[in-house]
Amino acid sequence: MATVDIINGILENQPSNLNFLSPLGFRFTLRRSPTVNFFATDANIPSFELGFATVPSPFSNIYIPGDKPIWGSFRLTFKVDEDFVNYLEIYNWMVKLGFPNNFGQYAALASAAPGTGQGVVSDGTLTILNSSMRPNVEVIFRDLFPVSISDTNFTTTDTNVDYVTATVEFKYTYLTFNKL
Repeated sequence: MATVDIINGILENQPSNLNFLSPLGFRFTLRRSPTVNFFATDANIPSFELGFATVPSPFSNIYIPGDKPIWGSFRLTFKVDEDFVNYLEIYNWMVKLGFPNNFGQYAALASAAPGTGQGVVSDGTLTILNSSMRPNVEVIFRDLFPVSISDTNFTTTDTNVDYVTATVEFKYTYLTFNKL
């Protein structure tokens, strides 16, 4: 009788979906940068850490969970279009955030109407597709803003055409997951 209970317990603990997650199926949308969305080639789900406190004891330290989550950076790689439209969407956003020439550059971002996606920050959504290439999970980033954009390299020595890519790194307030 006990053997039957063990076997039934093992069978009940099996996952209902045996498909592995493919790295090929994703879409990214950022209202502020529609051409970056179209040319996206790589994206990541950022790391997540929770701080902890160490409580000393006479024997070994005791660890307790912390109270401040720390999200890693979101990075998106995209192919640069030949008119540089998508690269300049990010670059110009960053220039205005840093206002290197005058305060009016930042003021233009800060005065954008809420909900337009043209302000200081913009929400973004990474949609993960299932094995049938249908939307499965959304990772929603709140208050994204770019903190760096990679260099772009040109060379005349390549024998194949490897199109130019750029990687933008974003910081954000927090992220959430939605199962679709």
